[in-house]
Amino acid sequence: MAFAATLSSLTDELIEVIASTTAESDRQRFNALRESSLRQLRQHSFLRTNQFEVYSSLDGYEERFRVVNREQTADALRDRLDALARCSNRWTPDSLDLLLRLADQPVQKSNLRDLELLKEPDVIPEAQLKWRDIAKEDGWKEDRELWRNMNFRGDSSDDEYDHQSEASAQSEDTSLSSVEMRYRKQPVDYLDRPQAQFDLREIRTSQTWRARISGKAASSQKTPITQMQCIREILFMLSGLENGLFDNHGKPSPGIHLSHSSWQVFRSLLVSASDAQRSLSFLRTYVKQKQRIPLLQAFQAAIVSRLRSFDTTIADFQAQYASTNQDIVASVMKLLADLDPHIRPLESLAETVGILEQSKSSYPFHYLELLYDSAQSLQLGGDDGVYRFISQIFLDCFTVYLRPIRCWMEEGELENNDETFFISRSPVDTPRSRVWADQFRLKKTSEGSLLAPRFLQPAASKIFTTGKSIVILKLLGKHWPNREKPLEPVVQVDMNAVSPLVPFSEVFEQMFDQWMQSKHHAASETLKQTLFQTYDLRSDLAILQHIYLMSDGSRSDHFATAVFNNIDIFNINWHDRFNLTEIAREAFDRLAEPHRLSVTTLLNNSTLDVKSIRRTVREGLPSICITYRLPWLSRIVLTDESLEHYQRIFTLLIQLRRASHVLTKHHRIISDDVDSTTTEQELFYGLRSKLLWFCNTFQSYVSTLVFGPAVAKFSEEMEKAEDIDQMLSTHSVFTKSILEEACLGGKLDPIREAILDVFDLAVRLQNAHQVERGRSTEKSHESARSPIMSSNRNDSPKGYIQDSEEEDDAFMVEKGKSAMMQDAGIPYNRVLGQIRSDLDQHLKFICGGLRGVSRASSSNAASKWDILAEMLESGIRQQQ
Repeated sequence: MAFAATLSSLTDELIEVIASTTAESDRQRFNALRESSLRQLRQHSFLRTNQFEVYSSLDGYEERFRVVNREQTADALRDRLDALARCSNRWTPDSLDLLLRLADQPVQKSNLRDLELLKEPDVIPEAQLKWRDIAKEDGWKEDRELWRNMNFRGDSSDDEYDHQSEASAQSEDTSLSSVEMRYRKQPVDYLDRPQAQFDLREIRTSQTWRARISGKAASSQKTPITQMQCIREILFMLSGLENGLFDNHGKPSPGIHLSHSSWQVFRSLLVSASDAQRSLSFLRTYVKQKQRIPLLQAFQAAIVSRLRSFDTTIADFQAQYASTNQDIVASVMKLLADLDPHIRPLESLAETVGILEQSKSSYPFHYLELLYDSAQSLQLGGDDGVYRFISQIFLDCFTVYLRPIRCWMEEGELENNDETFFISRSPVDTPRSRVWADQFRLKKTSEGSLLAPRFLQPAASKIFTTGKSIVILKLLGKHWPNREKPLEPVVQVDMNAVSPLVPFSEVFEQMFDQWMQSKHHAASETLKQTLFQTYDLRSDLAILQHIYLMSDGSRSDHFATAVFNNIDIFNINWHDRFNLTEIAREAFDRLAEPHRLSVTTLLNNSTLDVKSIRRTVREGLPSICITYRLPWLSRIVLTDESLEHYQRIFTLLIQLRRASHVLTKHHRIISDDVDSTTTEQELFYGLRSKLLWFCNTFQSYVSTLVFGPAVAKFSEEMEKAEDIDQMLSTHSVFTKSILEEACLGGKLDPIREAILDVFDLAVRLQNAHQVERGRSTEKSHESARSPIMSSNRNDSPKGYIQDSEEEDDAFMVEKGKSAMMQDAGIPYNRVLGQIRSDLDQHLKFICGGLRGVSRASSSNAASKWDILAEMLESGIRQQQ
């Protein structure tokens, strides 16, 4: 009820003030206004005054006072706002809002003296004693002779009075201010003085030279000017203002000469000032161009900042010449000498901008390259001041270029449509195993070079790798961008604190390397630990060596022997992928997870006749493709190219094992009848021994001289690798090196073919021997089933028996006729002779080729080839 009563009384008072209506004068209108006002006040839905908006408006008024150079009013407003803040309550914003709404152009109409009216006088003023009262009391007013001014000249008159004295007599105030006002001169007192007219004429006379030089006779009759006038015009010109010495293009006027100076000297001074003005005008024109790329906007902002600093310097010179506190000798030559340290850096900057404008390069970062080169040139030239100026601009602008690099190296993200950054993202999402290789690309120019500043190209690969590491860590859930990060090294250098003897390239590289290493090391180390500890990359590498490099001979023999047996028994389904996969899983049981191992054959080779496959190592065996499925993170390091290299080595090794298998499976010498062997048997066993020696020598070379040292070095380098790219490069170098050292490189194609020919000779020797064995069997076919024939077979002078001979001899003879038709019609001794001749020829070619290639090549594998040739030649000499 108290609130309602208070509201009602306040409403009545408000209506009386605003509507000028009371209940006594017009009760009906007063009641209507009262009811409508109370209804609006009680049912209003407006919020309270926004206090922040109110204080913001007051701050805006303070700023406007300062803009219009009313500092005292602004200070008074600020003092009262600070005092109000100490005693404000909840209704203060509403009161201030009301005052703001009632304000009528306070910036223009407010008067600081009006504040004095708000102050209550400390002491009640007493009645002032006035001259009128004194004169009236003492009778001075009637005594005019008292104020007479005596004239002691001879022609003076006693009737002359000083009118000023009369005015003094009429003064009514005896205070000190009234006395001061009598003798204090006001600005109005100077308006009608003759001296003021003389000063104005003098100023107009001093500026007549401007009108003279505009005439046509300016070139024939020169107008003299003073040093101060020339200095004033030069300062105006350098500030970008209109002046009388130079035209809009900076060309000096020929109709002026400097007093007490020759025209040649004055013209040289004007030319120097004109050259500086052209550079400054060019910079001012460039910064007015609109740029939409932030990197170029940063360059313009840096130029504007330097121009503003230069304008401040010009203003200081103007204040120095206009000051009356000290004496200054006006000298144009001294002015130009004093301005030279401030102008030369801007001239160098203008030269760089000019090269940028004329350059055909459209890359936004091209000016960074120009600034970098200019800083190095200036440092070599010994111009320390300009060098520090240009290098500081370069560092300021490079900070802006560093933003996308920081975003990439910290978050693994790229800004959309960024024309300045040298990394791009593929528009199509790729599988996780291909993210590292295919998701991101380095931008290239049309010439094939990296689309990045030249001074950053050595570090581009590390920047690229760090960002990709962050992307992979995000896929693994190992990257937390919100966690606390260590303070990164500063990317800004105070060039004034750097010794000029230190090369600028070294200053920049040291700064940038420290900054980049702080980003690169953390991401690379985290990803490396994840790769080795969580995904166990070492185990995957060991399994690949067991499968493809056949480091475990027993497991590899288990797989290879099963495949060879199916080929030897003419199994047309020898290439069945399910059968091959099962054989591989049995061979590598407890070493590799079964579901990750599979074996297939290429379709173009799997349809070949098994009889043709049995005659050569070139058909069938190369089609066997063994696959070990790796985790997607391991596939980043173990690329498809490296796995292809593994497959090629596996093919060579299985061909080698095929040759060794056919030479060792079916034959063993019977010790008690060795003396009864024939010439053909001696030749056969000699060839067999030489082929076994070749296969064993090549096997030893590959295992001990190629795979062993390479694997040890590879494991050591993988542990020392700093990032994924270095691991990938290390693994690629490892596979390429063992491929080349194992005679599988492009340079050794003829030698590799000769080695395969030797392997085929081993298969041919076995087939020829089996054909001859079939002929002997046919001659004794009638008695083959009798025990006597059986004993004769055991006592046969052939000097050998076959494993499982009783079970598969008849089958092999039957099938071998059609499978080995290449030598079926040739005498046995002749076949052996051809094999011996071909073997000798191939061995000589292999040894000579390895020697020649090792001498002609500078690769690391050349020494290994020479060792292999030495091993083969020593065997040849021993067997001759």
